[in-house]
Amino acid sequence: MKHLTGCVLCVFFACLAWTGSSLAQDNATLLRQARVFVEAERYKDAVTVLKTIEPQGSEDEASIGVLTGKIYLGIDRPAKAAGYFEGALAQAPDRFDAALGAAQTHLQLGQFKQARGFVQSAQRLKPDSSEPDFVLAAIALRTGQASQANEHMLGLLKQRLDDEGAVIAYSKYLALTGDNAGSKSVLERFAARKPDAATVREQLGDIEIKSGNQAAGLQLKRMAASLYEQQGDLLRRDVTQAWLEVNSPVAPQALPPEAKAVAQQSREAKSVAPVVVDKDFAPPVKRFPFPAGVMITGGSGFIVDGGRKIVTNRHVVEGGKEFAVRTGLGEIIKARLLFLSPTDDIAVLELDKPLPADRAIPATAYAKPGVGRNVVVMGYPLWSVLGEGSPSLTNGMVSKRTGMQDDKGTFQLTAKVNKGNSGGPVFDLSGQVVGITVGKLDTKKFQDDQGFVPEDVNFAIHVDRLPPIANIQLSNNATAGPELGTEELYQAMLGKVVMVATYK
Repeated sequence: MKHLTGCVLCVFFACLAWTGSSLAQDNATLLRQARVFVEAERYKDAVTVLKTIEPQGSEDEASIGVLTGKIYLGIDRPAKAAGYFEGALAQAPDRFDAALGAAQTHLQLGQFKQARGFVQSAQRLKPDSSEPDFVLAAIALRTGQASQANEHMLGLLKQRLDDEGAVIAYSKYLALTGDNAGSKSVLERFAARKPDAATVREQLGDIEIKSGNQAAGLQLKRMAASLYEQQGDLLRRDVTQAWLEVNSPVAPQALPPEAKAVAQQSREAKSVAPVVVDKDFAPPVKRFPFPAGVMITGGSGFIVDGGRKIVTNRHVVEGGKEFAVRTGLGEIIKARLLFLSPTDDIAVLELDKPLPADRAIPATAYAKPGVGRNVVVMGYPLWSVLGEGSPSLTNGMVSKRTGMQDDKGTFQLTAKVNKGNSGGPVFDLSGQVVGITVGKLDTKKFQDDQGFVPEDVNFAIHVDRLPPIANIQLSNNATAGPELGTEELYQAMLGKVVMVATYK
């Protein structure tokens, strides 16, 4: 009898072991498929798969956390993403993807000290990766340290001339600076030297598609998928094919049968683990509440009057049909046009839903600029390329108290200004608004007329030109307090500077 009982127990534990092994194998397959969908930006499909997974240990939980973090990061909800990446690191401290994801989310949130800490962790875990270096360069750019960012990325490229990851990181960096031609060129030169560089081909495809060259971009993506298969990188092959399945007008090579089976099972299965994705998860939505297909134009602005109004440039909103703003913290709020100045390039919008009063720039934090004063321009330059998720800033100084042809309503500054900066604030280093960015000298016209190209000639409107409806009080103080570092200033103003969008 004892012998029989022992046999039964042996069979029982053997069954348990087999079941655990089977579940682990199923989870590995499901997690792989979820990763394919996440990296192909098919977030709905990824969530469907993730909901079917019952974690079998801390490694599964960490993988689910990383993938969920990537989904939230992909739909512009970095605060949510941060919690998942950091939770994954707590479960598995050696996860490079979790450390990198945490660095990216804190970059998006403007929390640069935390971002650098996670970058250091990622570099320790994977010293040969160039992705952490790109995050560091993005931090430097966002805080006005363009020369430092450029030096860092050029140094990286020189150290790793034959590394696909390094050339892609440098290409992304150039795009971040607005140099789209350079971004494409550096990839093309690398592809000419190394025709089998699959990730470079894929990145070139993305650039072509974003530039409107759909056919060329899709061809490059298909070429990359073929190279991945030849090189045995089946994960990247499946990611590219999964992307092509929903973005190509011509049906690409189908996903492997086992992957399709997993996708079908995940659609049919019921959730067995509610720990996967928050109940308030929503798939990507239109960035602004405008009709589909309209051409969005945008500029910058800042919050005034206790959170009720937005100051921007007249040329940003004039002729617009509907208006909305996106804050540096990710809120999207509709607005209506309240005021257009007949004499200055100034407009005021009223928000449909006011923001908290502490999100506005205080009514007393305004002062006229003095020549030689250090300033920063904050806004959304080149937002259609760089993204509208977070503002950037550039450093400079007030170089002249008047503008073009000694216009007394504007002043000249050396801080670089690009398309999209229009309407954003110019701060001194104590956090006072000293101007409203309006534009820069037309260097091409100047070259045609005068035969040379001037540098760093940009203009802002004096704050004393703001209308009474903005409810500001001009201070006579040269400075309102101690100077802040650029990162401190950025963090303080992140939620107070907005992107202004409309369509015509």
